[in-house]
Order: sequence, then structure tokens, then C-alpha cells
Amino acid sequence: MQSPVKKVAFATLGCRTNQHDTAEMQVLMQQEGFAIVDARDAADVYVINTCSVTQRSDYSSRLAVKKSLAINDQALVVFTGCYAQLAPEEAVAINGLDIVLGNADKLDIANIIQRKLNGKSSWRKGDKAEIFMSDIHRKRVFRTIPVTQFQGRTKAFIKVQTGCEEKCSFCTVVRARGKSISDERENILNNVKEAIESGYKEITLTGINLGTYGMEKEKPETFSSLVREIVQLPGDYRIRLSSINPMEIDDDLLKLLADCDRICPHLHIPLQSGDDAILSKMRRNYSSRQYVDTVHRALEKIPRLGLGADVIIGFPGETDEGFENTRKLIESLPFTYLHSFAYSPRKGTEAFGFKSSLAKTVKKARNKILTDLAQDKSLQFRRQLLGETVTVLFENQRDPATGYLKGHSEHYVPVIAEGGDRLMNQLVPVKIEAISDQQVSGCVRL
Repeated sequence: MQSPVKKVAFATLGCRTNQHDTAEMQVLMQQEGFAIVDARDAADVYVINTCSVTQRSDYSSRLAVKKSLAINDQALVVFTGCYAQLAPEEAVAINGLDIVLGNADKLDIANIIQRKLNGKSSWRKGDKAEIFMSDIHRKRVFRTIPVTQFQGRTKAFIKVQTGCEEKCSFCTVVRARGKSISDERENILNNVKEAIESGYKEITLTGINLGTYGMEKEKPETFSSLVREIVQLPGDYRIRLSSINPMEIDDDLLKLLADCDRICPHLHIPLQSGDDAILSKMRRNYSSRQYVDTVHRALEKIPRLGLGADVIIGFPGETDEGFENTRKLIESLPFTYLHSFAYSPRKGTEAFGFKSSLAKTVKKARNKILTDLAQDKSLQFRRQLLGETVTVLFENQRDPATGYLKGHSEHYVPVIAEGGDRLMNQLVPVKIEAISDQQVSGCVRL
């Protein structure tokens, strides 16, 4: 009698690079005969691909283990990603974990799990977790595999670069991901081709420090030259860029966004602070003026630009005046959304030793000010779209409140519209007919 197919579920926290890493691991597990199931379903193996950007991320990663074991307390549980990389001994102490897997070892996941389950190691549930972690800082070759399925998603994520050479005082990325390294251009083009041929209509290019793609190569390459080559590939698709730092946005990239309909007119440019003293203390490689100049250069070429940013509130030393500088800078630019976070001290970073006297109530009040400001600016941008036709990639699940199709415009604005299931995973013209604080709705124009 044939043994039943084993099931594996993945929970992914954090960035789009993590989402790509999960897709790679899913491919490897499927090649080993595993069935991929939802993280809320019963499985034989649960893989938690963790994030450690904030204390809240750490908590959510630990909680994902608890949720998995609540479904099947005898399942094999794998803890990977940045939390696992940064604090393997701390992770080992999490109740119910069986494997702690480093970021540089993710592509070995199938072999490691099979060895555990097949009894080649003396694994028993309840034993101390085993750590599999190579040196993330040693010189290494960029490793990736083609991915043709991104579980439950209508968008493909293609990793072109990983690691970071910056020395931001608050950030754990260098320790968690190692030095910057880029994939070979031919491999990237093949991965994008496979995603297009698999039916994905939106390809998001991801990396830990995306704009530094190719800089470390013996013959340096630019990110904009890579994008220029990608958009020449045939097919029905569009390209979206994930987060890119202001000093890596060159005029060639902006010209591409302005001139090529295949690239979404959307940039997520991390700000972190609008105060020069704090930016210097954060060891960011730009000033507030340089940030503003970058955005203005982009707006000159792309007037209707979808613009997002990250902001850290309450970094040690942030004064009332410093926060006001941040608020004024945000108010002066046409952001369409904002991700604001209260500063979270991270062990192993330079900023962990900085003294902070800001009360939680002050951070909360400042966060509300920026959140309200971001909502106002988002509404201003959405109102500009009223009566216009945008292109929406509809997802494969409907809006739960209305039953309408839901998706995002090229500017990364969420849109709902009536329509049949045949429009799911399609790039569809939609005329925007109604705008509110809560939603944007339109009518399909075919």
C-alpha cells in the first residue's frame, strides 16, 4: 500500500525577498513529493520563514510556531529566515521547534527535512532543535532556482540581489543576509521568462538592497540596465519594483518608468527620517535634501507617480523639532502611502546602545500624526484618479466585504470592481468611478 503524500505548509513574514525565498522552498519540497497546503491547514511539516526587522516581527514569528503546533502538535517545524539567522540559539529554545535553518541554507531545506523524516537522524518530536547554518558572511555564489508557482498569488517575485553593504546603525540586515551579491543577468532573464510563460501578469523585482544590483561584479552593472533588458521580453505582463533606496535611483531608471508602459509608475523609497541629525545618526547615505531632490526628479518625469516610504518614529535622539522636520518633509511630497514604525532596538546593532528617553505615549502620538497625514495624502492622490482609466491586476480572491473583484492599479492603489471570475489574474482596464477614505471602486472597460 502506497504511503500517503506528506503535506507541508509555509508561513511567510516580512519582505518580498522572503516571499520569493518561500516560493523557492515550495518548489524544492514539491520536487520531493510533498503537497503544499495552506498554513491554516493540517500538515506534516510547517516552515516559518521569519522576519526580525522589529520586536513585533520576532513576536509574530514565534506566534506562527505556536499556531502551527495548535493545528498539529506532532508536526516537524522548521524556523528559517532572518530571526533564525540572527538568533539561532534563542530560536532553539522556542517550544516545538525541530530545525533552525540559516538564510544561506534555505535551498537545502528538502534534503534536511527528508533526512529527519526518513529516520536517518534520530529525530523525535520534543528533542532539542537542530541548527543548520553556514557562514552568511563568507564569499558565496548567488543561489536561486526557477519558480513557476507563488502559492495563492497572482504576482511573481523574482530575486535579483541579496545582502547589503550599508552600515545603518539600526539595521540587522547585514548580519542576517550578508554582503551584497547579485544573480547573473542571464539567470534573471530566464527566471522572468518562466514566470511570464507560467501566466503571471505582474513580476516584482526584489532584493535586500535592490538598486545596488551588479555593483559588486568584476565588471559592474547597473540595475537600470537590467530592467531595460527585462522589459524587452515578449508577453502580456508588467514589472513592479520593490523598495529601492534614493541614492540608487538614476536618471536612466526614471526614464524607463516614464517611457515604458510595462513598468509600473510606482516607487517605494525608504525615508526613515526627514531630520538630517537623525539621518546621520542612523548612518543613512543621504540627507533630507537629497531625498527630496530624488523624489522631485522622479515627479518631473512621472507626474502621476505612486510613491511610498518607510519612516521610523522615535529613533534615539529624535527631538520635537526633529520630528517636525520629518512631518514637514512628508507633507511637502505627494506620498500615496506610508509605512510608519516606532523604533525598535535590535541587539547587535550600533543603535542598540543609544540612549532613548522618548515615552511610548510620545511615539504613539507621533505615529498617529504621520498616519493621519498619510491617509490625507493618499486620499488626495486617489481623487486625481476619479474618472480616469487605470490598469488593475485582479487577484484570485474577491473582496470579502462586497464580493467584488479586487486588485491594484499600476500606481499600487487598491481597486475593487464588479466582474466575472474570468478577469482574475488579468490586467484589466478599469474606469475609476468612486473614491472614499476606505476604498476605490470602478467599472471594467473591456
